[in-house]
Amino acid sequence: MAQTVNEIRQEIDSLDNKVHDLLMKRAELVLHIGEEKRKSNVQVVQPDREIVMLRRLLARHQGPLPKEAVVRIWRELVGAVSLLQTGLKVVVTVPEDHTGLMYWDMAKDYFSSVLPMARAGNPMAALAMVREGEATFAVMPWPEDNAAQPPWWSYIIDDSNEKPMRIVARLPLGDRSRAESNPEFKALVVGRLKFDTSGEDRGFIALELDSTVSRAKIVDKLGVLDLKARSLYSAGNGNGNGKGGRSLHLAEVDGFVAADDKRLKELLKSLDCPEGRAMSLGGYPVPPVYEDKVGKNAAPATAEIKSDPEKKSA
Repeated sequence: MAQTVNEIRQEIDSLDNKVHDLLMKRAELVLHIGEEKRKSNVQVVQPDREIVMLRRLLARHQGPLPKEAVVRIWRELVGAVSLLQTGLKVVVTVPEDHTGLMYWDMAKDYFSSVLPMARAGNPMAALAMVREGEATFAVMPWPEDNAAQPPWWSYIIDDSNEKPMRIVARLPLGDRSRAESNPEFKALVVGRLKFDTSGEDRGFIALELDSTVSRAKIVDKLGVLDLKARSLYSAGNGNGNGKGGRSLHLAEVDGFVAADDKRLKELLKSLDCPEGRAMSLGGYPVPPVYEDKVGKNAAPATAEIKSDPEKKSA
């Protein structure tokens, strides 16, 4: 028998109450596990664990609710509870041009609307806030190749802190389709966290090499070590921005690269540059691809609804 509009509203109200009860229970459990992590000196915020959770949810998801909405709902929940756990603060690099608001919006989508966020006019100011403990995370512009000024990532190479600043996430968190898997506006999140593997990741390797080492050779040798290069960013045409006139490069590669990965030393050896440096600057979990239909293309509703004499808005 078909349900009336009023009956469906009552069912929705009942579900809303159940969802709310579960959200409150979940928040209590997250606070409890946060306390246990602190007792055991375990990192409270774990981007790798969070993306594994989202991948699991997306794998079981079905129905007309867009996958992107599922991710945003969970990110809002995770961000809000993270604030309760640790008092997180975020600084966002907001350029003066038209891209500024894009960075701000991407940060809000990832960290939640309730997490305190500050603006920084340039990447160095954002890094300074993390360095001085005024912010937990900094949202940084995506690296550029042959930038006129020393790139921001070159300043975290020599971070001597016990927990050095490293790249831990990419924004936006997900891509709407495989055709849009390289969005026009992207950003990176930097924090004093240990980047750990999520099972499917991309890493960043900073290289300080003799200026005679070509970009083509770097890409080739990375591939030999099963570190396929997706991008290679060089500072100042690859000359003069490293110590002693060496060149600086940042390679984005497929796969997780730990700080003690043996392939880093092997890379320097294969590049005939034993006096150079190769180090992991972190990375990010591979973003989920939603690829579901929304709006008019979404799956049609299956519920049969009878007219209801009580014309009240849902």
